[in-house]
Amino acid sequence: MQFLSRKGPKNCLRGPCLFVLAGLVAWSLVPPAPSPAQAKAEEVTIYRDEFGVPHIFAATEEGAVYGMGYAQAEDRLEELLKQYRRCEGTMAEAFGPAFITHDYRQRLWQHRAVAEANYPKLPAKVRAICEAYQDGIRRYLEEHPKEVPTWAPELRPWQVIALSRFIIWGWPEMDAGGDLLRGGITPDPVSPRGSNQWVVAPNRTADGAPLALIDPHLSWYGEFRFYESRLYGGTLATSGVAIPGLPLSSLGHNRYCSVAMTTGGPDAADVYQEEINPANSRQYRHDGTWRDMTVRREVIRVKEGSKVIDKTFEIAYTHHGPVVARRKDKAYAMKLPYFDQYRLPEQAYLMATARNLGEMKQALSLFQLMEQNVMVATVDGDIYYVRNGRVPIRPKGYDWRRPVPGHTRATEWLGIHPLDDLVQLHNPWQGYLQNCNCSPEHMTRFCPLVPARYADRPYLYNADMPLHQRAATVRDLLHQNARLTVADAMSIALSTQVYNTDLWQARLATAWAKAEAKARADESAAKLCDLILRWNRRADADSTGAIAYRFWMDHLGGKAMLSARAGQEPPADITDEHLVRALAAGAADLRERWGRLEVKYGEVYRVGRRGTGRTWPVGGGSVLGLGTPRAISFEPLGDGKRYLGRGGQTSVQLVQLTRPPRSWTLLPLGQSDRPDSRHYDDQAEKLFSPGKLKPTYFLDRQELMRHVTARKVLKRTAAP
Repeated sequence: MQFLSRKGPKNCLRGPCLFVLAGLVAWSLVPPAPSPAQAKAEEVTIYRDEFGVPHIFAATEEGAVYGMGYAQAEDRLEELLKQYRRCEGTMAEAFGPAFITHDYRQRLWQHRAVAEANYPKLPAKVRAICEAYQDGIRRYLEEHPKEVPTWAPELRPWQVIALSRFIIWGWPEMDAGGDLLRGGITPDPVSPRGSNQWVVAPNRTADGAPLALIDPHLSWYGEFRFYESRLYGGTLATSGVAIPGLPLSSLGHNRYCSVAMTTGGPDAADVYQEEINPANSRQYRHDGTWRDMTVRREVIRVKEGSKVIDKTFEIAYTHHGPVVARRKDKAYAMKLPYFDQYRLPEQAYLMATARNLGEMKQALSLFQLMEQNVMVATVDGDIYYVRNGRVPIRPKGYDWRRPVPGHTRATEWLGIHPLDDLVQLHNPWQGYLQNCNCSPEHMTRFCPLVPARYADRPYLYNADMPLHQRAATVRDLLHQNARLTVADAMSIALSTQVYNTDLWQARLATAWAKAEAKARADESAAKLCDLILRWNRRADADSTGAIAYRFWMDHLGGKAMLSARAGQEPPADITDEHLVRALAAGAADLRERWGRLEVKYGEVYRVGRRGTGRTWPVGGGSVLGLGTPRAISFEPLGDGKRYLGRGGQTSVQLVQLTRPPRSWTLLPLGQSDRPDSRHYDDQAEKLFSPGKLKPTYFLDRQELMRHVTARKVLKRTAAP
């Protein structure tokens, strides 16, 4: 498949000035100063709490995001600057040939071109926010010139649009890639993503206020690692997490509403099978005539050793979209309804300032967000779910889950579905909603959102995920608790409970009781069996039963593992003998690796920064067959025994929608990317490992002041 990647210019700092590498035009980090007659000053104060989280106070929205730009640059400068190279498709220019595919892919989707052309169309207020945010970044760069990497890109406000597009793009790409796969063509891979979210109505909470969990599961490294902050200025009063390189939080809450998202949603992208002219590979048939493809010529600069060379690519487009694959006399064009869109910064601002559910729905109706399960809770007592996305209205009579004929106008989209058409639920009688990456029918017990209700437009429902351990556990815990306290909510958010493992324990107990004397005489197998049967079905850091269960399950095989992951009963065709044999094999495996059978879960599964050698025990995780609501993905540490967290709970937020809201948060590593900072991995050690959340002090300045460890005052000068 013909898919590649993206990014922008290359510069270096020598003394106080920026100069070009390889013939690029020099640029200045410092914007031209306004004249005294035009300028007005604003004081921006950044307070840092004991975990280094910035609480930014200003008189205006622009002042608040100015402080946000400065704080992000102070904590994660290189990651922030890489973001703009990622979205423009210029990573290869700075980091070599390994990024050519990445850069090609972003050029294919024209993130920079769309952003640059449409930036002037954004409302003046949104443009002012983008520009003030980047002014804050420039301020930090001006004050710390030695920290600026030689490959730093030029800062341009339209990069906020380009980066917004880049961040959401994997979801519609994944939709279209699924169509290709079902059509027999293997697409370029898109990393899987997940999350937890739930909301509970006031009548089911102990304090009479809604509770909301915001719990995205993404990589702890790279473009999706969120940045936590509080912003206060003008109409802005927000607590949440933002993508580095963007001025506003995408997940979190303001003084009125909370917003959470999880992967899953309607089918919002398609693939068209184009008929190619045998005499001209750049023509395709449409309505009985041959049309010329549009061909863009893209030059990707690539660092090779000490040189930067140009590589030229030609990218073909039909009127449906870019051609991403060819097979014989057919070409396959992806059509994404987001291709020409640029208003996500505007939508982000409207969501950040929404004062009630009605205003939040108006903001969502811009349909700039990717396909997601979106949940909103409000201080008015609302809980709301929508299966969100920019969804095309499709003509009937075609299988839209596969490539559709591109030669006829009969398959052309008929518009975009309005919000009211989408799958949604407001204040259900059950008093709660959860979506931990499951289809809507599984969100509550007795959920009315069943596929049959959307049989005439199944792409709106898009049944994508069955019930699984993580979602099933959360649904049961919420359904069973009619007076949820904040402490209960924290416990569910960080739960290490493993769903339905008692079914496997019961089956094992029966098998062991029937086992032959020779099998029962195996002391190691008997010990492992005892550890499993006495296990409390929680993957706590000090649990030896969880590891015994894991090693037993490892030797039961794939069918058993899949059933366990789904929280289902053991398959009937797994014999008692097989269950007992797996005990002996699991015990032998465990002894070989650890020299003993009683091994704590937290000895095996760890949390900490890659490459530091500093790790701590952790409970919970997304271990196959041992999935807990607390999602953590792991990678081998290299010793054949231990694993280190690399993704999963990227930024946990629990919100109580009182007036004003109270909230608690958790990052898996630390606020800062600076190895010399005490906030480099402090949350891994002090919060993530023991399973604790920290307070945000939202709109509680008096309490915040008791926890401030640093203060920075910036004088922002801006045109009136």
